[in-house]
Amino acid sequence: GYWEKIQAVLSKYDILLVADEVICGFGRTGEMFGSQTFGIRPDIMVLSKQISSSYLPISALLINEKVFEPIADESNRIGTFGHGFTGGGHPVAAAVALENLKLIEERDLVGNARTVGVHMQKRLRKLA
Repeated sequence: GYWEKIQAVLSKYDILLVADEVICGFGRTGEMFGSQTFGIRPDIMVLSKQISSSYLPISALLINEKVFEPIADESNRIGTFGHGFTGGGHPVAAAVALENLKLIEERDLVGNARTVGVHMQKRLRKLA
């Protein structure tokens, strides 16, 4: 479909695909990430808020090998990984995020979203 064709064009021209999972991540679409729902293979995924269910501010950036390798190479060359400090991995926020991810898994919240989503879709179709 659509995303397959988009990804082919991006790949042809060596353009990175960035997925903003701030809203669609952590089970809201019935998969852990919205990208999975639509078969998207992003090079970079932006995550925040829902890592901690918005209890504490924290964010993350997930990158694939294509993005990681040049960063690692340059970091090795200069002897450091230079980056900003916004939401700089505060240990309390990180602990809350880890516990939140554990609860998402233990309580199968992604599976629940999938089940509820199917039910909601059936009900909404009756209204159409």
